[in-house]
Amino acid sequence: MRNYIVSILVAGTLLVAGCGGVSTTSSTSSTTTSSAGSSTANVMAISVNGGPTAGQLDGGIYPNGAFASATICVPGSTSSCVTVNGLLVDTGSTGLRVLQSAISSLNLPGVNASNGSAAYDCVSFVDDSYMWGPVESADVTLGGEKASSLPLQVISTSANVPSSCSNGSSLNENTLNTLGANGILGVGSEPTDCYYEGASVCSPTYGLSSAPYPAYYTCSGTSCSPAFIATSEQVTNPVVKFPTDNNGVIVELPAVSGSAASLSGSLIFGIGTESNNALPSSATVFTMTCDEFGTTFEGHTYGITNATTCAGEGSFIDSGSNGLFFPNVANLPTCPTETAAGDLSSFYCPASTESLTATQLGASGTSKNVSFSVQNAESLFTNSSTEADAAFSGLDGTNPSGVGFDWGLPFFYGINLYSSIDGQSVPSGAPAAPWWAY
Repeated sequence: MRNYIVSILVAGTLLVAGCGGVSTTSSTSSTTTSSAGSSTANVMAISVNGGPTAGQLDGGIYPNGAFASATICVPGSTSSCVTVNGLLVDTGSTGLRVLQSAISSLNLPGVNASNGSAAYDCVSFVDDSYMWGPVESADVTLGGEKASSLPLQVISTSANVPSSCSNGSSLNENTLNTLGANGILGVGSEPTDCYYEGASVCSPTYGLSSAPYPAYYTCSGTSCSPAFIATSEQVTNPVVKFPTDNNGVIVELPAVSGSAASLSGSLIFGIGTESNNALPSSATVFTMTCDEFGTTFEGHTYGITNATTCAGEGSFIDSGSNGLFFPNVANLPTCPTETAAGDLSSFYCPASTESLTATQLGASGTSKNVSFSVQNAESLFTNSSTEADAAFSGLDGTNPSGVGFDWGLPFFYGINLYSSIDGQSVPSGAPAAPWWAY
């Protein structure tokens, strides 16, 4: 089993994050714990159900992954469409990224970079995995909301990947079994995947002398080079393309005590735009610096120390990470490399459940104490009473050096988490976006 702590760094300037992990345990789910949903247009059903590989012969259960469906159409068409299930809902990244195999029946128009050639996108993760593929345009419907002519990434099976994207790695997340999903639905805090604190570093108008990488490319034959691309053509957060309800999302999932076979919840679009998405006066709002906030844990503070350079080990909310991941300052035992569930060495395996507390810190001075548990990951994935479960409240692991504190999907259980989008309007009395709250 691999977990993804996917902080993506573009030219040392842009930070986006996302994505969880996939288990090698093969099983089917049993009972389901449900959360009441809504039939209104700005509500989309999401499910922690093991993902699209669960129950497959060579597949496995994806632990702590929230999945959704999207209808993807050729722009302007109501007949050339496919509904793609098994999209990982990710508040830590921006943009829709879909496996080529999931939309092979569609002939989507390509998107060009600023030099007039077809644009390609690279997503590079800190575990050395990556995704590569062309940027194409589609009409995308989520719940009852439609994003017209949305630039998205089609995750390609092509071997024509530049070395500055792959960085010598063979971990190309371009198939269902390697990604554990049919794609990633990035609904994070930025409007495009190259947007950062009011501007796009990949735009030719930003002022860089050369295009940043790994980000956008154009290719001539088998040779691909970094390229600038207009902000309007970059892989875009689908929420900002909605006519309304376009300033953020709310992730609603029920609480989990220990583990559950599956969970049903909702992704609600908009904050303060409808009767069902008002920001409660009781909510704690966390403003951010460089799209991150602070966490104090075991005497260490993980936050941005220089707002100009964005230096420092920050903290971030990330529904696409399948656990809470943090440096091992608590000296917790880690799991073995070889287990019945695969390599679990990046997860914690205490002899008994540990109860820990951390303090979340907003840039404007807000703070909140959070208690969480750390269970033995090997037991969770190999115990006959839990190995068919998809939701785990106590799944935690280690972070690579310099990444900081990742509040993954277990943190979302039992709360309504509000995430606003940079540059979009905010409810009356709320600080300027981006911020998150619960």
